[in-house]
Amino acid sequence: MHDFGGEKPAMEYLGKLQKNNVGPSASTGKLAPKVDKGELLVANGDVQMNFAQSRSMPNLGIWFPAREGGKPTTFALPYAAGLVTDAPHGDNGKKLLDYLLSRKAQAQVSEIGGGFAARQDVEATDANAVELARLMDGVEVFEPDWNDIAENLTSYVDAWKAATGS
Repeated sequence: MHDFGGEKPAMEYLGKLQKNNVGPSASTGKLAPKVDKGELLVANGDVQMNFAQSRSMPNLGIWFPAREGGKPTTFALPYAAGLVTDAPHGDNGKKLLDYLLSRKAQAQVSEIGGGFAARQDVEATDANAVELARLMDGVEVFEPDWNDIAENLTSYVDAWKAATGS
């Protein structure tokens, strides 16, 4: 909805897009090999996963949509980790999360995992970090209004179902 100027134009677009849908996939990760082989022209994906996949899939490119004359955009879909209440090894779980979020571990995220650090105060300079920065150059990363989404999720899903016949 961000890129289309609201719900109505977004749903109109999704309705048109649905005509080319090849069906559900268990994972966006399964779509990349189809793009690489030319079975699909485009597929949605995750930058970190597609970045890793592109190493072995020469025909897989990463791009960001843009309105005509507009800037390419995307949003960060957060990965999350947490502790379960009354977990049998909660102290060890906390130690693991503390380590994963430490400066040392976060500085290695791009080099080891090909992804982006969760911390804003960590700036990696390895080859993957440089390539990821180049990939993201000029791309607007917007933050969805998660409160609006939480409040209106049911109506948004209903609108999507109506627009796509899903």
